[in-house]
Amino acid sequence: MLNEIGEYEQYTLSPQKIDACEYPRLKYFTLIKRDFSGLERALTIVARHFLFDDDTPRTSDSELGELREILKSWCGFPNEAHNLPPHFDGWLVTYIRHAFLNDKINSCREKISRLESVDLQATLTDLLEKFSSQDGHEEFSEPLARLESLMAVNGDELDDMMEGLKQIVTLLRARIKLSVKNKNFSKNLFGSLNQQGDTPFRAITYDRIIANALLAGKLRRYYLVCDDELFRSKKILKGTRKLSATDADMVLKMTAEYLLQRRHTSQEFTETNDSNLMNWIVGSRKPENFVRDSYVFADSGAKIFEVRKVNLGGINALKIKLHPKWTSHFILAEDGTGDVDSISGRIFFSDAGSSEPLREAVKYS
Repeated sequence: MLNEIGEYEQYTLSPQKIDACEYPRLKYFTLIKRDFSGLERALTIVARHFLFDDDTPRTSDSELGELREILKSWCGFPNEAHNLPPHFDGWLVTYIRHAFLNDKINSCREKISRLESVDLQATLTDLLEKFSSQDGHEEFSEPLARLESLMAVNGDELDDMMEGLKQIVTLLRARIKLSVKNKNFSKNLFGSLNQQGDTPFRAITYDRIIANALLAGKLRRYYLVCDDELFRSKKILKGTRKLSATDADMVLKMTAEYLLQRRHTSQEFTETNDSNLMNWIVGSRKPENFVRDSYVFADSGAKIFEVRKVNLGGINALKIKLHPKWTSHFILAEDGTGDVDSISGRIFFSDAGSSEPLREAVKYS
């Protein structure tokens, strides 16, 4: 997300604002279905907020120790953090409830009266009430087992709400799994130790979050600026066809991700993270649905994206390079530096998460 300051604000929304959020930043598909994928970026954004005073990081042993407690607090783990903003403590747990769980529970409640069995109505009502009112991870285990047994025995009668019940089970299992991860958080939060007992590539640890935060620096607000009407003038195609608005939006977000990563490295290939891209997308489209190899320049047929699949520490990863001819049309302009005010007649994006595909010469957030 280009508006990193706004992104942090989304990670501390009040429960009421989570319920009303039009573009939830952490998506069900990545956060829940993909075992908390994409959470590393959120934790890094949170760390950067507390780590930097202007451009100077707080790096004393006591300050870094306090930051670890702050990250534990945000995840909903026992902690010793103090003087936190409103709605911060346990925010991730609150988010899972208000962004996903409440809707599923309410949808199932509306269908209970249609069940023929009065006993089944009463039992299901009681279980949903427990899920709605409890915050503790382990407290879900017993009623969750009862719900799964109920679903197995009464599958035909529960058919109308089965999909919702399955999603409730998935969400509660994620909550329980999050609690288990707390037990080895200081060593390795989201990933198992390898056979040698070492922390594997990409496992989320305190040290990696803090190292990433230090490298990225203070939170900033950027605009992605394009100096040409690349899409409207049909200068790029998807295969042999004109790009749809959705295609154009996705290409811009992939371009923004690439340029953001290139700020801190001279390497032409950068690792792409589809989970982070998912959190920039309006709606339910998934980055893997977009075949990067299909986007080409209309005049030459040259590919905009060069894609390499590599193995890093036993994990498959995707490395991306953008054609220099393409990136030559774009810059990242930081808000508040005068760069944006000096540019006119171009196309601006300040928040790739909720932007419309293209707007000419307009700043918006």
